[in-house]
Amino acid sequence: MKSFFKIIFSLILISIIIVNIKVAFSSHWQFFLIYDYNDQGFSLPYNDVGDKISDDFPNISQTALPMKYLKARYLINMDSINKAKNMLYKALELHPDHMAPIQLLASIYLKEENIDSAYILSKEAFNKMPNHNIHRATYFEVLRKLNKVDEIDVAFDLVKNNLEPKFHWYDYIFSKIKLQNNKEEIEILINEFREKFPNDDLDAIDQLQNMTNVGSESYNLFAYFSGIGDAHFREENYNKAVEFYELALNFNKESYLLYENLAIAYDLSENYPKALDIYNLVIDKFKPLDGRVEFYKGLMLIKTGKANDGCMALSQAVNKNFILETPKIAASSAYISLCSNN
Repeated sequence: MKSFFKIIFSLILISIIIVNIKVAFSSHWQFFLIYDYNDQGFSLPYNDVGDKISDDFPNISQTALPMKYLKARYLINMDSINKAKNMLYKALELHPDHMAPIQLLASIYLKEENIDSAYILSKEAFNKMPNHNIHRATYFEVLRKLNKVDEIDVAFDLVKNNLEPKFHWYDYIFSKIKLQNNKEEIEILINEFREKFPNDDLDAIDQLQNMTNVGSESYNLFAYFSGIGDAHFREENYNKAVEFYELALNFNKESYLLYENLAIAYDLSENYPKALDIYNLVIDKFKPLDGRVEFYKGLMLIKTGKANDGCMALSQAVNKNFILETPKIAASSAYISLCSNN
């Protein structure tokens, strides 16, 4: 009898050891999966993810995300969409109340233009966990495809006063512009946003204001041409950048950043008179507060032999505490270096 209990005890002990080994081994690899998930990256090759990481035991991560869901991300990245969908549906069988697989399936169907499935799934994920940005983003995108303005209004009412709601506001205002662009209504929403988030970086809301002013279709063309201009600028093909920035201006004359980039592109392509005209236009018309345009204008004027005027412009950039991000150069340092004898 004693030997029987010893055998049973040994088997239980071995089982516990095996479980602990599996959990420890899984924990090691889960670190990488969770890191990639939070970073929206894919640092592990799928061979490691698929072969070395069990999604059956344990079938849920330490952060309560289904393991099959975490692994499905890698399959999507490899364009193995059908395998990813199968894995996500298996995750739902194990965790039917977990919204992460449902949202990811909705986003897959959205990309496949299977709007009916995307609508059903994204609505379920949003209604059960509405304050998740990714749930709202997928659901609102589907509603825009279906032109369901009233449903977007109802959905926004659920989240507009939640914790950290500003991204809900951005998406809602964007949706209203895309679907209706009632300028009076959008103006009220934008003013309400500014009152609700007075200390927020307003670049995004300013872009939405700009989109309202020029119209969403024109804004899309502006974004397209200015994006091509940015690509040429990064490749130091400044004449081509000028060409596409000028095209973008046909669709949006309210973006001071576009004018700034156009002026800098003219400057770097050595069309200094044109660059100076646009630098001055930005300063006079838009009155930006960051000092960027004065900084570049000052450098150009010094470079072209107009040191006094250049140093005056640089001093204005210094007063606005401008710092060039890449490379890290403060306007004050440039002023000391270039203007100490003026």
